[in-house]
Amino acid sequence: MEENPEGKVSYDRSRRPSKFPRVQIESTLQTWWDQHTSSAVTNRRAPEECRRVGGTVFDVQPVVSAIEIIPVLLQIERLLGFSLPKRLLPAGGYNDRERFVCDVTSRIEAEYIAHRGRSMALPRKQGTDRG
Repeated sequence: MEENPEGKVSYDRSRRPSKFPRVQIESTLQTWWDQHTSSAVTNRRAPEECRRVGGTVFDVQPVVSAIEIIPVLLQIERLLGFSLPKRLLPAGGYNDRERFVCDVTSRIEAEYIAHRGRSMALPRKQGTDRG
């Protein structure tokens, strides 16, 4: 991964996987979730306890917000060899590890398929299409 003079990140195309690396991506997301949610700050009380003793605004926010997943997406970009678009970020966030892994993996796979289709289509040389 290098930054060119225009400030854009470029990736080594020779390192791009030939097929979607689902297992690696799921493992990366699971590990990140476990590390990110293991802090005391992210440990929350059960909804029943909040109703009984009261809660705070933090009790209604998602465990992981969309903005918080940016670092793990940057890791995955290096694995894939291309930049993921901002639209990949979901609105809101996630409260469940399995839903997070499943949703983000499927979003990344859709981008991988779209990107692979674009990169496989080679531009035609001018003047070679004579019909």
